Amino acid sequence: MDSIDVGDVGTYGQRVFDGRRGRKQPKRKCVDFNSTLIRHVHRRALFRDYRDLEDLQPSLPYDKDLRPASVCGDNPASCITTKLADTSVNKNNAFSHRCPVFAIAWTPEGRGLVAGNSQGEFTLWDGYEFNFLTIWQGHDQAVQSMTWSHHGEFMMSADKTGIIKYWMSNMNEVKKIQGHKDSVRALSFAPSDLKFVSGSDDCQIKLWDFETGKEERVLSGHHWDVKCCEWHPSKPIVLSGGKDHKVKLWDARTGGCLDTINAHKNTVRACQSWFVTGGRDQKLKLYDVRRTAEALYQYAGHRSEVTSLALHPFHETIFASGDHTGGIFYWSVNSEDPIAHKMGGDQGNHEACIWALAWHPLGHILCSGSNDHTCKFWCRNRPGEGIKEGIMAA
Repeated sequence: MDSIDVGDVGTYGQRVFDGRRGRKQPKRKCVDFNSTLIRHVHRRALFRDYRDLEDLQPSLPYDKDLRPASVCGDNPASCITTKLADTSVNKNNAFSHRCPVFAIAWTPEGRGLVAGNSQGEFTLWDGYEFNFLTIWQGHDQAVQSMTWSHHGEFMMSADKTGIIKYWMSNMNEVKKIQGHKDSVRALSFAPSDLKFVSGSDDCQIKLWDFETGKEERVLSGHHWDVKCCEWHPSKPIVLSGGKDHKVKLWDARTGGCLDTINAHKNTVRACQSWFVTGGRDQKLKLYDVRRTAEALYQYAGHRSEVTSLALHPFHETIFASGDHTGGIFYWSVNSEDPIAHKMGGDQGNHEACIWALAWHPLGHILCSGSNDHTCKFWCRNRPGEGIKEGIMAA
């Protein structure tokens, strides 16, 4: 007589146990943002101003009263994500070994995260429980950069050989162009999504027409590799940084150089459109686009070169930075000291260079992609949870 598995139903509807031990299902951590959003939607009809704000007590039952990150304008520091939610190990499909993660990007609706590795593959992770969804071969060489259009219909990616590809939201390849002769380090869309800019190790910055995929203009001025470039979120201005230690501002309409800034004493590895720069001199600098002669603020705290930057999607005064040793620092533009930081090499933190940082579209999760083959998801602490080891709070 064949044995009946655990959970099978017998003749009279009773469950039959055959003596074998059932497999215990592992519990996966998840970050549910629906409860806070629904509670906020229900309460905002009766909400007047700060007088109706409820104080959160340091107790876990008040977790349901935690407000979404988008409405924490009175206290942006509450959006700092220092709690490790999950670690996802990126594996290669063909050779079955781990690969460094060079580029990451959240899907526009925030339900998943796309990670590009050193073997040219894309891995899709769930944005709720952070489990593996699928993997596919996107490029023949290492994926160096990726970005989504502002309307969320297309994603662009570029690899080590200078090839740029278009992808639809269902991850079907649409177009392939040979953009540069060397590795493409950065991609950025114009505010209208009709054009985009690319920066490469061939010392060139190129402006492209997105629909036709044709090159419109070449911005020449860097004398060494271009490591980062960003399009201003509302103006026809392009910001770029390179291995020649310089940061340049470009007019996207004419292709002329508006300004050249000797911002760092070494390679400029990261820059953001609100004019925050980071370099190998272990420093971060904030500039005013109207007055670039001197930095408004200079932030020091990293023990190695700054390799990545990410501005919060809702609070422009909050940004995060990653360095070569795996450390993550959280900053406020009004303070030269970090709000909090996670040192590389500590328990639960990254052990190698962080190549990419990306905030969830709702601003409650920060993802980091590292050379230690992992993607880590960081979320906000719940009420009542103390400061963890390796975190410094202001």
